[in-house]
Amino acid sequence: MGSKILVIEDDASNADVIKLILENEDFQVMVIHRSKLLYSALHEFEPDLIVMDIMLGDDDGRSLCFELKNNGNTRHIPIMLITALLDREVEAIRNNADLVMFKPFEYDKLAANVKNLLAVSY
Repeated sequence: MGSKILVIEDDASNADVIKLILENEDFQVMVIHRSKLLYSALHEFEPDLIVMDIMLGDDDGRSLCFELKNNGNTRHIPIMLITALLDREVEAIRNNADLVMFKPFEYDKLAANVKNLLAVSY
């Protein structure tokens, strides 16, 4: 099995699609649907990369990204944010995320971006 990817996505259908794409590329994937499970998932799964939706039902992916990138224990983990937002907020997001992908995205582009982020982080 390949690198470990933690997916944080509150929409179960979107999460299933992302998981399927990444598992087809031989990544180990853990999905959580609520941000309050984030730190236990980080501890249990020890991901090599995080794929996170910005608009989470119980939280905001931007603030979680900022929190993770400012924590000495997690700042090394690359974070890809996924969003349907196409406004000025995206520039602020880019200050913390390693990559921002826009919905809808092409399946092969998701896999390629994950591979590129992992290659840069090692």
